Amino acid sequence: MKKFRTVAIFTYPAEAQVTKGKLESEGISVFLRNEYTIAAEPFASNAMGGIKMDVYVEDFVKANAIVEQSDPEFTQTMTRSIKCPHCGKRTVREQHDVNSATGMAETLRAALYSIIPFIDHKNYKCMNCATEFDLND
Repeated sequence: MKKFRTVAIFTYPAEAQVTKGKLESEGISVFLRNEYTIAAEPFASNAMGGIKMDVYVEDFVKANAIVEQSDPEFTQTMTRSIKCPHCGKRTVREQHDVNSATGMAETLRAALYSIIPFIDHKNYKCMNCATEFDLND
């Protein structure tokens, strides 16, 4: 049995379908949860937590990159769905995101990672326990 991971959460079915099409064109199987319920009752979207787009775990990194490439602002909000492997909290931030850096040191570090991408570093950092991790670990 393969496990799934949520790669995106949408408010409206049309947004989910556009991204689903992009991912499927790259050969990634996509499963939408709550799509038909929210299509029938749009005001239930917030109550149900939106339309959840799931992919197989082994396709998550590729799917996340495609979603990030199509809408970089979207992935800034998606870090709320990632749990810290150490403490289990959902207070995770991307390390290489210049826009969410909180200080000069973090901004320079993020800029360096974007210029020289082959430097070994962790992509996410928990703001609760300061654990740095990758989704593949």
